[in-house]
Amino acid sequence: MSEEQGSPPQAGKSPRESYTVLAESMMPDQLNHHGNVFGGVILALVDKCGGVVARRHARLPVVTVSIDRVEFKEPVYANDFVEAHGRIAYVGRTSMDVLVEVTAEQVETGVRRQTNRCFLTYVALDTLNGRPAPVPPLLLETDEERLEWDAAEERQAYRLSQRKRRQKHT
Repeated sequence: MSEEQGSPPQAGKSPRESYTVLAESMMPDQLNHHGNVFGGVILALVDKCGGVVARRHARLPVVTVSIDRVEFKEPVYANDFVEAHGRIAYVGRTSMDVLVEVTAEQVETGVRRQTNRCFLTYVALDTLNGRPAPVPPLLLETDEERLEWDAAEERQAYRLSQRKRRQKHT
């Protein structure tokens, strides 16, 4: 039952309640011709992690709407152990912004390095009709979470302005 149908408002959730780590060992079949892991393999892990975070927060099915500015800071190699750390940074009425940070560890030495960081936007879907569904509010507990929220509001406003601009030109 959605809020529009008269259900009570949802209780808020903190980012730590949906924090997720997905880990995977990189294998030779995931390499490009330079000997690095394909960027698409890393993006798939990022999207899986972000999807788990969003689904844990919403407790509903979710779909990926966008991925903001993915930067590959360092290559990931075969036999690296890769972790995607995801946490929710912002929620709208039906959408959620998730921050995913990727680290790679050289297993033999234990040296870890951050290889990627990006934001993904997900929309929760009603299980009965597949339409966007309301998500719980986000309870911010730390200064870092409040800064991420503020930055996410700016990204959201920018995306909205870009959408309006595109609509004007079509």
